[in-house]
Amino acid sequence: MKLKPDMIPKKLARGNITVAVIGLGWMGLPLACLFAEAGAKVLGADKNQKLVDKLNRGESPFEEPKLGQLIAKHVSSGKLKSLNNVENAASGSEVIIITVPTLVDNQKQADYSILESACKELGKGLIPGALVILMSTVAPNVVEKIVKPILEKHSGLITGEDFGLAYSPIRAMSGRALKDIQEYKKIVGGFDDASLKAASAVLSTIAKSGIIRTSNLKTAEASKLFETIYRDLNIALANELALYCERAEIDYYEAMKAANTQPYSHLHRPGIGVGGHCLPLYPYMLQTEAQSVGLKLKLIKDARRINDEMPKHVARLAASGLRQVGRSLTRAKVTILGISYRANAKETRYSPTIELIEALKRRGSKVKVYDPKFIFAEIKTMGYESEATIETVLKDAECIILTVGHDEFKELDSLKLASLSAKGCVVVDAAGILKPKEIEKTGMIYRGVGRGVWTK
Repeated sequence: MKLKPDMIPKKLARGNITVAVIGLGWMGLPLACLFAEAGAKVLGADKNQKLVDKLNRGESPFEEPKLGQLIAKHVSSGKLKSLNNVENAASGSEVIIITVPTLVDNQKQADYSILESACKELGKGLIPGALVILMSTVAPNVVEKIVKPILEKHSGLITGEDFGLAYSPIRAMSGRALKDIQEYKKIVGGFDDASLKAASAVLSTIAKSGIIRTSNLKTAEASKLFETIYRDLNIALANELALYCERAEIDYYEAMKAANTQPYSHLHRPGIGVGGHCLPLYPYMLQTEAQSVGLKLKLIKDARRINDEMPKHVARLAASGLRQVGRSLTRAKVTILGISYRANAKETRYSPTIELIEALKRRGSKVKVYDPKFIFAEIKTMGYESEATIETVLKDAECIILTVGHDEFKELDSLKLASLSAKGCVVVDAAGILKPKEIEKTGMIYRGVGRGVWTK
């Protein structure tokens, strides 16, 4: 904080600034690597000792494009070191970035307990002149009402006088985290002007597209929730219109394509619901904050309900198709294609497919799962029946449910599906990537989210 803002990037590039990244998860670890790539000395801190040990061996704990190479490179060079002690990491760093998980509890209320714990430990090691940047997703006022008081209490320092404090949300998705972090503009809000300028200077070293400075902290906090909720609401709109199309015997995809030729129409694709760590949780964070000021966000609540109910609807589509051939979900051999929460990503956090599997099991179905992004042993470890190849998992299937549009699934051949599965197999396309007429030409029964023309 004592440096002029234009000097910060230069000193960081020369390795004269140490950056601590608290929380080495799906976003924290890519951030740590990008700061090391920019020239900084980086101390990563995480409570998971096994993860810390793995990183210090130069190994990546999860799959993310190009991440493994960066970890190996910077651990070898000595620029990246991991600890399991937040206080020690903070005490050796001029810049501390917090990327710990923020959650929602069983009552759908925001849960910042992990963040609070991290701030307590960070505060104990916080040194005068340091800059703290929170990057975990939070509702407006969390930095002011939760982070700031905890840091001050446990450090004995005063915000704005002894240390800087800023907020900058991570705008990235797993599977493309390194690219997104660099290419999306960084939104930054500061406790004061000095914090804002210092944080902007630090983040400019990894953000290629520039910085967006907001007038205050809570505007920056709100921006991340708003962009996430925007997607959740638009997916919910697509799902609700798709449900209508099924009843009205309309093909949603045909109507969507026609409507989107109007430049102000941007209808999304419907599906099995939404997953990942963001969309299923962050709307509830804003709901919690809105409740504190006496406001109910009805539209946001309805969108969450619509998206959460889609896995059960997909199960109903399967039951509908099975009834057409004189079968039922009870004891039906069902093969689920795809357990990732989104296409071409190896991640299952809050995947709506998990709820679909449970719904089918409750109805007595015999469920097997296959996903080309996971090896056989990984799916078995999750507790699901599977097979080593797509051919064997499809053998004698009475119902095939395609939940996510992986590139590998887009190449599926209708004749091959029919030859491997049971006679009169029901195909439920929740990803909207198969051609209904080609499926039915083979003698299979087609169902799809929003495909009203094929709903009997």
